Amino acid sequence: MRILFWNTYNNKDINPVLNELIIENKINIVALAEYNADTPLLIYSLATSGIKMRQYNTIGCNRIKIIGDISDVNPGIQNKYYSLQIICKKYILCCIHLPSQIYTNNEGERNIIIRRIIADIEKAEDNNSTEDTIIVGDLNINPFDHGCIAADLFHSLPYYEVTKKKSRIIANERFKMFYNPMWNILGDFNEPYGTHFYNGNSVDNIFWHTYDQVMIRPDLREYFVDDSLKIITETSSWQLINNKGHPDKKLSDHLPIIFEIKEK
Repeated sequence: MRILFWNTYNNKDINPVLNELIIENKINIVALAEYNADTPLLIYSLATSGIKMRQYNTIGCNRIKIIGDISDVNPGIQNKYYSLQIICKKYILCCIHLPSQIYTNNEGERNIIIRRIIADIEKAEDNNSTEDTIIVGDLNINPFDHGCIAADLFHSLPYYEVTKKKSRIIANERFKMFYNPMWNILGDFNEPYGTHFYNGNSVDNIFWHTYDQVMIRPDLREYFVDDSLKIITETSSWQLINNKGHPDKKLSDHLPIIFEIKEK
């Protein structure tokens, strides 16, 4: 199962780029934030290339659109900021677009939403007797930010040896963990250096941000294809970055991510 996530920046002309991204990377599920193009037209253009996708039900979540070629997908809880989908009755996919932290300080509101997300995921895990859960989306926080690592929030850590314990007990309360592979592409050993570039004048600006992330429950770690995780900068016809190596805002101010989960 190959998954693509992209915040498309309300670009109404993004479909030709998406079409190539999906075909060239053999994507099965496409999750989009700030998608304001024509979904039926995208599905039709893919069909002309022999790829049959359909739109999944995200009614109640106006910040996310999801299409895919997997037939057995049913909606779980839908919220303004996130959409839960149950795939083949065994995988839980939570697609997210949280409030921005660049232009306004929404940390308190964002943390309330994260706690709600975790509560709804755990309900879905209980109801479906699975912990094969995937979170993907524009979290508007970095992997090292409080919202990602705090036990009462995403509790998402970069070390499988730690997360394979599945949970930690803090103050007599058990908190489940996620494994976060995005840490492996931080820093300047790999280009691009993140999924979003912000040249602001705040004191603590790090310029490159990895806001677009995937997290998985430890049960899925051995099925996660490590070298499949990529930040995409080009297709055969399109450059998604400008001559400075930053996301080309004519297309989007974010870069897409892709990854693969092998069949269990």
